[in-house]
Amino acid sequence: MTFCPEDPTGPGIQLRPSAGVLLFTLIILSSASYSFARSITVYTHQPDIRVSLAENRKSLTLLIQGKCDLIYQDARIASLTNTSISFNFTPQGSPVASLSDQKIDFYSPIELEPSDTLDPIISPSDPLGVMFNGETYPGTMKIMPESNGSFRLINRVPLETYLRGVVPNELINNLQPNELQACMAQAIAARNYAFFRMSDIDSFANDPASKGFDVYSDTRDQVYSGIEGYKPIADTAVELTRGMIVEYNGEPARCFFFSTCGGHTAAVQDVWQGQPALPYLQGVSDIDTATGEPFCIFNPNFYWSTSFSGHELTDLVRRNLAMASPNYSGVNIYGNVELLKILDRFKSGRVDSLEIKMDDGRVFYVRGDRTRYLFKRSDGSILKSSLFTIETLRKYGGGIARVILKGKGNGHGVGMCQWGALGMSRLGYTFRQILSHYYPGTVIKKVY
Repeated sequence: MTFCPEDPTGPGIQLRPSAGVLLFTLIILSSASYSFARSITVYTHQPDIRVSLAENRKSLTLLIQGKCDLIYQDARIASLTNTSISFNFTPQGSPVASLSDQKIDFYSPIELEPSDTLDPIISPSDPLGVMFNGETYPGTMKIMPESNGSFRLINRVPLETYLRGVVPNELINNLQPNELQACMAQAIAARNYAFFRMSDIDSFANDPASKGFDVYSDTRDQVYSGIEGYKPIADTAVELTRGMIVEYNGEPARCFFFSTCGGHTAAVQDVWQGQPALPYLQGVSDIDTATGEPFCIFNPNFYWSTSFSGHELTDLVRRNLAMASPNYSGVNIYGNVELLKILDRFKSGRVDSLEIKMDDGRVFYVRGDRTRYLFKRSDGSILKSSLFTIETLRKYGGGIARVILKGKGNGHGVGMCQWGALGMSRLGYTFRQILSHYYPGTVIKKVY
């Protein structure tokens, strides 16, 4: 993840604008089988989660490893073993499923449901499931023909199985035994995140529920991969924390997380202004009192720098200003950037207000985490964090020759610093201590 949502939405205003409105609330989770009321309900068993693996696909090819039933309109229409199946649209625009010996027309979602009895611990060397794009996924696959003439592929799996495909992607590769506690903290935070996405009301999401799934499999939610990506230490972390979540005042907590804080995490209302000032997301110092260094200092990319010529800077402002501050949508940018200046900072050290002055006299402002999007490059990458300084080199005559941005950390800064959690784990802190450090005032509750 990653996080948690990176892309800001919502309008700003020209004079020191708000960083935008990203509505989210502490919510009530409810369904026929599971519910959060004003306190945590103990689950009788784990829920399933629906993961969108692909969208806007004109065709799909899936490889069945083991046995699957082909389900259409609640009826088993075929039993498949170790074979491939492809999904395409006819020239007339009708979806069709193709096997080696038959074609099946369908108009509503079709499912591939495992009929093998799968052991909870699946060996990556002998995976059973459905392979897509080189990865094998356990659970049920749903192929949904959509109104725009494309397919969406959804994987429904038990939540704990989903977490086995998430935790290895959210921390560094080649995790060591002394990083198990960080893995356990990550597993719990990821479980909290999933619970919010699985809820009936989660206005912080991009409305996935109306599309028939709960989470995306990429950085829009939590990065999720197949069986081949499972790691023993992550599997252990998921199993040891089975059914555990973080709660605050009897409700599930918003467990945002990100890569590297740079020494201090951020308050949620500073990063996404207009949000409730949740007590457990107010930003904490991440300094190890024994060494005086941040817990995340050993990240090789803790410090970073980037630079732009004056021409490149002006081009970035022209392309990205409306994204960084949507109230400027439709505003034409003339001339060149004359001044780029940080007006003030939050307690965490991150930029609060950034002023952009053009040589035609106009002044624009970008605030909070949106500053990262002002510097979005053509490859889609944004500034690593809003914890940065600006150095301006000028031409003879006063124009900008180059601006140099030097910063620390990576990510939005709200919640758990993942590299900090790894550092704390290496120093002997437990997963409970890690979570209480990054989400102060919270407790851990086992709900199933």
